[in-house]
Amino acid sequence: MDKIKISGITVYAYHGVLQSEKELGQTLFIDCEFAIDTSLCNDKIENTVNYGEVSCVIASFCRENRFDLLETLANKLSIHLLLNYPLIEEVSITIHKPHAPISTPFTDVTLTVTRRYNTCYLGVGSNLGDRKSNLLLVEHEIENDENIILLKKSSYIETEPYGILNQPNFMNGVLKIRTVYTPKELLYFCKNIEKKAGRTKTRHWGERTLDVDILFYGDMIYWKDDLKIPHPEICKREFVLKPFVEIEPYFIHPIEHINMQSLLQRLKKEI
Repeated sequence: MDKIKISGITVYAYHGVLQSEKELGQTLFIDCEFAIDTSLCNDKIENTVNYGEVSCVIASFCRENRFDLLETLANKLSIHLLLNYPLIEEVSITIHKPHAPISTPFTDVTLTVTRRYNTCYLGVGSNLGDRKSNLLLVEHEIENDENIILLKKSSYIETEPYGILNQPNFMNGVLKIRTVYTPKELLYFCKNIEKKAGRTKTRHWGERTLDVDILFYGDMIYWKDDLKIPHPEICKREFVLKPFVEIEPYFIHPIEHINMQSLLQRLKKEI
């Protein structure tokens, strides 16, 4: 991917934890590097990203907002650029704070944040209350969040319970989205929707008003106690694979290294 880099955007702004920083301000220097495809610009400014305009947007954003942490400023600024310039696929923001309140001699403090759009897949399911309405709530929340775009959705299918059989049938589906959220931010988004649907803790694999799982986050392999991507149960669940194949049969599982259609066929042979 092609990259444009702007270095040393100078802005006087009021970001910092200390009251003196909030009141007196200080000079910050911003470096911005963004990835775009320049092959089809055809020598027309409207087919690329105007880096002069981007520089002014960065300076204005830093002046018009106030945050305690550089981390917050860098993250918010990165997302602001991605949302306002659709041609930008990835952006890196480096903030230099050479006048930071540090008691030892130093030359500079820098923070670099990189953010990009990612294509992700969510599995949704419900077997309590108005199941269809519960699933449609996920679509509604996506439509009302500027950080997520719904690209495709499967049919919602009736499925028998998995794991614990003495419970009502489920309605399940898969959503394909594009988002600037990090994996942890997307997890928070999903859990918040479950809470809005009135989900409470029940037995493992038990009844639920709404279940929203991150199935894949691009081709990322992320393995932490509170979040595992790809979802470890995908290959065992026909109620996930069947709607997934409906919208994306040739998506390659980053661990199994075969496509979703082949995974579904393999599972049917094992059942």
